Amino acid sequence: MSDPIADHYKGLAAAYTDAIRASDFKANIVMFFLSLTIGPIIFNRDHFPHFLTLPVLTTPFLVMFFVLFVALLPRYPRRGRASFFISGRATPADFAYRGPNPNEAEELRLRVAILSDILYWKTLCLRIAFFVCMAGVLAAAPLLAIYAR
Repeated sequence: MSDPIADHYKGLAAAYTDAIRASDFKANIVMFFLSLTIGPIIFNRDHFPHFLTLPVLTTPFLVMFFVLFVALLPRYPRRGRASFFISGRATPADFAYRGPNPNEAEELRLRVAILSDILYWKTLCLRIAFFVCMAGVLAAAPLLAIYAR
C-alpha cells in the first residue's frame, strides 16, 4: 500500500521539478532574444547621443546575460547527497535497490526543500533580469523621445 505522506512529497517534488524546467526554458528564450537585440544596438552606436558610449549601451545586456547564466547553472547542494548520488565515475552498483526505505518521507521532504531552494534562486535571477530590462526600456524611452529625429 502506498504511503500518503510520501505520495504528497512526490507530487511536490514533481511540481518543483516542472517549475524549474519552465524557468530554465524562459531563461534560454530570453538569452536567445538578447543575443538578437544586442547586435543592432552595437551596429547603430553612432546614432545614439555622444554620452551613451558602447560600454554604457551594453552594460544592461551584459548584466542580464550574467544573471540569466547564473539562473541556468545547475545547483546540486551538498545536503541530501546520500539520496542524490552525483559522480563522474558512477557504476551500476552505485544505484542498486536496497529495499523499502523507512525514511522515504524524510528524504522526500529534504528533496522538496532542495528543489524549493533551487527554484527560489532561479526565480530571483529571472526577476532581476526582467527588472533590468524594464529599467533599460524606461530609460531609453525618454532618450528616444528627446533625441529622435
